[in-house]
Amino acid sequence: MSIKKKIRREEKISGLIFIAPAMLQFFIFFLIPLLLCIYASFTNWNALSTNRSFVGISNYIRVFQDAKFWKSIGNTIYMLIPIPFYLFFAMLFALACHKKVPGNKVFRVIYYLPYISSIVALVIIWKWIFNPEFGLVNIFLQKFFGIVGPDWLGNPVWTKRMIVIMIIWKLIGPTAIYYLAALKNIPQTYYEAATVDGATSVKQFFSITLPLLTPTTFYLTVVGLIGSMQTFIEIQLFTTDGGRDYGVATIIYYIWQRAFKYNQMAMACAAAILFSILILIITCIQLKLSNKWVYEGE
Repeated sequence: MSIKKKIRREEKISGLIFIAPAMLQFFIFFLIPLLLCIYASFTNWNALSTNRSFVGISNYIRVFQDAKFWKSIGNTIYMLIPIPFYLFFAMLFALACHKKVPGNKVFRVIYYLPYISSIVALVIIWKWIFNPEFGLVNIFLQKFFGIVGPDWLGNPVWTKRMIVIMIIWKLIGPTAIYYLAALKNIPQTYYEAATVDGATSVKQFFSITLPLLTPTTFYLTVVGLIGSMQTFIEIQLFTTDGGRDYGVATIIYYIWQRAFKYNQMAMACAAAILFSILILIITCIQLKLSNKWVYEGE
């Protein structure tokens, strides 16, 4: 064996050794569960019996015929509302923190705290703030505007709005960190050249800053969309059984309920596969449209 072939062989072996943990994790926690889920969706598995027989697409038909499934789809789409809002406020916050002003590091920590705090603790605080009887929000509305505040915790419409507000508040901090990192990667020579050409700060923002932030915005949009569509913990903690008339439950809550409350594992697997296909389609559309607005350099 020649020396070159020996070196190439050793490089391949080294590469396989390095990627082995990641590949093992991929197979154990993604590929194998996915294949088992697809298989289970075509059976009558109910988690209480070892008997599993093939039933074809009957589980998918049952899911499509279930009114709660379509309600959960609508509520899941509703949970996409926070994305443009927290992206906008996070960008403003990042631009402010990017300036060398006293105390900006303290504000970075303060805005990041909600993201690393316990979601259970946050929900308890928000339940207290939005309590329809003694909550600070309704007291404020009554005192300064003379109006009776809504039933934030009992009315599904207002519960969803409260969750949207909470998600925006929670995700501004971590999103701003991404934007701040992107801002630091923009060469200052661009701004210096623009200043020499007489460009104002507003012109520099729309001609330099905003285009160079589009890759980060695209990444945050994709991740945010997938994350928002998987909203579950807030629904579980704020509501009972998905809210009145299933008015708050998302599709992840629907899948969890079918699997672990009603022991309809096969039906839950079918809903999970449909949900995965939906996310895949939306992500592919985003990737296709990204060519029209994401700046990738000259």
